[in-house]
Amino acid sequence: MIITQSLTMDQEFLCDEYPPLFIRRISPERWHTQLIFLHASMVHSEYYLPIALKWAQEGIRVILPDLRGHGRSCGPRGHVQNFRQHLSDIQRIYAAVQSQYSAPTFLGGESYGALMAYLACIPLRTNLKGGILIAPSFGLYFNPPKWLQYFMRHALHPVWPRLRPILPLPVEGVAHNQNITRLIAQDRNANRHYTLGFLINLWKAQEQVFKESLPAVPLLALLSEQDGITRNDRTEDALRDHPDVVVRYHSASGHSLVADQPDFVFHESLMWMAKRTGALSDPPVMTS
Repeated sequence: MIITQSLTMDQEFLCDEYPPLFIRRISPERWHTQLIFLHASMVHSEYYLPIALKWAQEGIRVILPDLRGHGRSCGPRGHVQNFRQHLSDIQRIYAAVQSQYSAPTFLGGESYGALMAYLACIPLRTNLKGGILIAPSFGLYFNPPKWLQYFMRHALHPVWPRLRPILPLPVEGVAHNQNITRLIAQDRNANRHYTLGFLINLWKAQEQVFKESLPAVPLLALLSEQDGITRNDRTEDALRDHPDVVVRYHSASGHSLVADQPDFVFHESLMWMAKRTGALSDPPVMTS
């Protein structure tokens, strides 16, 4: 990466409400756009620093929060009582960002972060320039029989909402990039023992996607043709009737496009944001 302008990185805990949320900001000297980017559920914001630095070099101020129960933010590890708590946290983060600087703002995320970004776009529609959805978890290939889901929701969950699996969740399929999967496997801050409550609320959030009206903001969806974790057909179903959506596919990536194909994510997202802000006149060329 060629450094074209100096960057500043700072971090803080957002303590206006409980729980305190860890936020990292990467700010270029001269910036014209802001991007709040939400991490996938197994990891945390630090995994997105490399691509955030590339965005920042193009004049985009990037805000990388840790959702509650993830990374350095407070809250039970890998657990949430209600997925709407995460949506409320995103609104807190957005309000804090806008109180500091008012600029065209995009909201994006990967996997679970993309699912939350999509749902958060609905109440924030009048203020956002658009949403960036990378491998959104609108549906999973892990799909237990309906009778088992019913038992988990109505019998197990009310009694043991924080029940966790004995073995850590596998990292295979998250990415083809073995350096990333090795990092996740060794990272004590990674969530590989989600609670039953988190899984139930993930299902509820997925169902909510198809109950809500479509977000009234432009959307970019980046999908992997080889994704073995999230179902592209569910994303296609959810976005089919959206009046302003761009969908791009990559054929050589695992679930995490940011891990396996960062240049693809960077190029597609940068071009898409530029078209909606008119900020870039000479876009960078994507390298193979």
